[in-house]
Amino acid sequence: MTQQKLSTLPELDEVWNFPLFEAIMNRRSRRFGLGMEIKEGPNAFKSENEPIPLSEVEEAILIEAGTGVSGLNLSDMPHTPRPEKAADLGEWDGMCNTMMEHVGRTWASPCGNHGTELFYSNDDGLFFLNLREVQPSRMREFESKDDRDKLTEFVRAHRVELSKERIDLPRNTTAIMSFNLWNVNMPGATLFMPVTDITEEFINGIMLMADLGGYLVDDRNGYRPCGNQRWVQDGHVDNPVPLSFLEHGIMQATGVEAGFIDHNMMLACQAMGLGGWIFGGVTSLVAMGGTPVCKGLGFHFESSPKDQNEMPHPVGVDGVFQSFRPPYFKNMDAAVDAVVAKKFGPNGTFNPASSKPAPYMNRPDFLRQVPRTPEKTVQLCKDTCNYIWETFGRFPAHVDPMILYAYCQVQHIELEFYDKYYRPGSYLHTHRDHMKKWHRMEKKAGRKAA
Repeated sequence: MTQQKLSTLPELDEVWNFPLFEAIMNRRSRRFGLGMEIKEGPNAFKSENEPIPLSEVEEAILIEAGTGVSGLNLSDMPHTPRPEKAADLGEWDGMCNTMMEHVGRTWASPCGNHGTELFYSNDDGLFFLNLREVQPSRMREFESKDDRDKLTEFVRAHRVELSKERIDLPRNTTAIMSFNLWNVNMPGATLFMPVTDITEEFINGIMLMADLGGYLVDDRNGYRPCGNQRWVQDGHVDNPVPLSFLEHGIMQATGVEAGFIDHNMMLACQAMGLGGWIFGGVTSLVAMGGTPVCKGLGFHFESSPKDQNEMPHPVGVDGVFQSFRPPYFKNMDAAVDAVVAKKFGPNGTFNPASSKPAPYMNRPDFLRQVPRTPEKTVQLCKDTCNYIWETFGRFPAHVDPMILYAYCQVQHIELEFYDKYYRPGSYLHTHRDHMKKWHRMEKKAGRKAA
């Protein structure tokens, strides 16, 4: 299939034109794949078929649907300069320079940050899709049928091989909940693991909050200002915000990104006729590599020197996917500078002389009029981040820098299992016809599909 131009494949044509609401209304978890077995109980069943891995094309479609670059976002918000004093912010309509990028992805992200990246594992190994700095080439990346031809090339260009073996996970309840042991990470299946870095958006969020008049106070230490008292006295900010409140808010805001990615892939499964499901029944500490039990994803873990009883937290995969904090930056000042540079530096999002694309017809003139983040806001952010690092010995103070919770596994389903135990309509015509259309394999037709 990979030798043929994807734009000529009739099965891909069907996927592209599959009705959206049919995919939404018929989205189901279909967990039983070829080669799998439920050993006992009312639905005991052993597949007589060998597991068949997803093809490169199948994985590329799922990845593009889940986390692909789709073009340029519009950033259609006001660009009004911030008033000098917080007391004058009452009717200020904000400014758009809170956006980190003009990159459009297939899922929404706070401030266009897109801090979630995809790890996945199959029979060929463990991989990471490195899209953090990828820019679109035009307003819409998929305008014509011929654009589908770049699906596999896109994945190949940005895929990083971490191992030639499947992700190392123990097959016991140390890592996997009992009801998922029978089928998670089994031969033939592709296990997708979106991991979210919350540090970049946390730094960005501190600056956004400051531009709205807010400053952090340490609610675990008497609500004292987080190193930013001088900016309160200066009148730049006047609204105290509890540190733990903002951190959990940022974690929630960025944490939904993984759910978007997984759900996109599940909708694509309906159109393609693949089985799969979204789940959270894997211990992230184990899966990310924070224990001696297994390698997992190979994350670097640290514990705060300020709290010897603290659980270790994942800070990144060295050289692959790194958070905005030490050890990947010299100090928190440097981490803040890196976030600011992504917006206003030599190749920044809002620098009219940069090479980054933007959606505006008069790009250089438009970007020259975008106000920079005030220097007071940047320095307030540095003071706040340094307070967190020096007080708690970590960043963020109360939540993990990197989080993994929502997994998605996709495999070819075993129709005979569903025919034996479920009423007609448990799978779609796309599932019934998948092996014939996508793999040129005749398969027992099964009962009438939905």
